[in-house]
Amino acid sequence: MVIKRDSECTNNVGGNSELYIFEYRKYARSSIKVTNNILINFPASVIFNLNSLNIGYNESIDEEDGGVVYSQSGNFDLIRVLPTDSYRDFAAKDWRIILRDNNGNYRLVGLETGIKLKFTKDIGSNLSDFNGFKFSFETKEENTAPFLTDLTGFYINDYPLLSDGNDNTIQDGQTNDIEIIL
Repeated sequence: MVIKRDSECTNNVGGNSELYIFEYRKYARSSIKVTNNILINFPASVIFNLNSLNIGYNESIDEEDGGVVYSQSGNFDLIRVLPTDSYRDFAAKDWRIILRDNNGNYRLVGLETGIKLKFTKDIGSNLSDFNGFKFSFETKEENTAPFLTDLTGFYINDYPLLSDGNDNTIQDGQTNDIEIIL
């Protein structure tokens, strides 16, 4: 395979501009189709835009148990620590993440196995220090993270789900004692 990499290429900018997250659900293999590393078919899903900062992503190839696996890992930040923040349940679930890099390419991380999240709460020691949550994620997959041509079939929700604290999702936001659940 010969790939020509032009030095005048304008699509080699690093970094990611957007991160969308949605809960991992196991689907029948027939409902997910990847062709030439492009996700062609995936069940309709609601994804959440967390308005993350400092989004990083890495992928490496490792040999494990006589086969090849793709180790996918990354990180992102959420600003501002609030008294009502509780990400314990959030970190306990398995997720999938869609990243949009600074070249406009979308990738789906954790397609086959989902990802695990870890986080630290950081308020710093100086006025100018970061105040928020630093999340990291990782998984091992049989294949590289597939590209998406766009977000067709994914419905973006810019707000986390609202709950009344009794595991009842609130659609209209009309309640007291609302807590954020993801």
